[in-house]
Amino acid sequence: MTIDEDVRQISPYFQVRQTTWGGRACFSNGNIPKGTTVLQVAKSTGTSISYEFRKEVCHNCFAYNNARTMKCKLNYDSVKDLIRDAHCQISSKKFLGAGLWFCSEHCKNSYLQTPNIIELIECYEILLRQFPNMLKRYDTSTEQENKLNSIPISESIIQSAWDEIENSWMPLIDNMKPTKKISQLPPISEDEYCCIRFVCESLFNLKYMDPQCMTYRTFNILQSNELSKISKFPVLLHFQKLVFQTLYILLPSHLRKMLTIPLLRHILGTEYGNAFGIWQEGEAAESREYFGYWVFPEASYFNHSCNPNVTKHRKGNSMLFKVNTDIKKGEQICIDYSGVLSLPTLERRNFLADSWFFDCACERCVLELQSVH
Repeated sequence: MTIDEDVRQISPYFQVRQTTWGGRACFSNGNIPKGTTVLQVAKSTGTSISYEFRKEVCHNCFAYNNARTMKCKLNYDSVKDLIRDAHCQISSKKFLGAGLWFCSEHCKNSYLQTPNIIELIECYEILLRQFPNMLKRYDTSTEQENKLNSIPISESIIQSAWDEIENSWMPLIDNMKPTKKISQLPPISEDEYCCIRFVCESLFNLKYMDPQCMTYRTFNILQSNELSKISKFPVLLHFQKLVFQTLYILLPSHLRKMLTIPLLRHILGTEYGNAFGIWQEGEAAESREYFGYWVFPEASYFNHSCNPNVTKHRKGNSMLFKVNTDIKKGEQICIDYSGVLSLPTLERRNFLADSWFFDCACERCVLELQSVH
């Protein structure tokens, strides 16, 4: 995918350029000494906390306290002024807290200071209220999943599925009364629920993001891995349709107008292969907890190497990318995608191919393969 001139300079330390072998990569602008932070990003397009950790991880800083429930659950008193000013559809008597938990009042207040955040909270609250009934109807048998995974996938099949949604299902829903629409909500699992929240946040962030800012521009030209991912896991096409249908029925008008099939496909297609894990801080790689994922478009142009010269780590609600060895001018800057660098060569390369859809040809893999043969 072509890299526009105005998004090449994501960082003063490197440029994003097209490569001679295809694709894009980050190349250093000059000599970079070990220990330099070449990129720090704090504005994601969307985040998703796993259902398992929904009460145990702070939704602002992602703090975790050994599986203990977070101290502060969002309550009505915290948002009543925001609700009044925005005229949201949230009831004081039935407020469930939008599924938002925080490690402290400070983090809760910091989250609530986000401009227009009540619109996102309203979406979360509506979804949370409907979720139990949707979950009850979800088919947990493997028979359904096996059937969906047996469907052959191609670009035309994916497009046909979305054409049916747009040309048949959406007009049908549009002609229904609100109460009737609610009855058409599909059954969903915890996985769809978390993905729906991820898309809600992505729509919200994109709605209020400056189209000229780096995050917005880099998001628009991120490569989608939709076809590769769905070809490997055909059930994801059904999954995506459930996500869209739920959002189309439940979203309030202020975010519903943001929801289009092309945008949803881009949000999910770019999440495949571009999302970073939200991992527990301060623990060894083999023992830390995985809380969920988030998407940082500016950080999605680093290529992988099994001998990376940049190390990534989370610091609160930011991601830092720090040089772990001296880098020369013009050298490619690479990170580790997988977290499985200790595996034997073939196992490591198979994992990368299965998860990120490429055959790793980094210097380490080439040398190790030569030694094998």
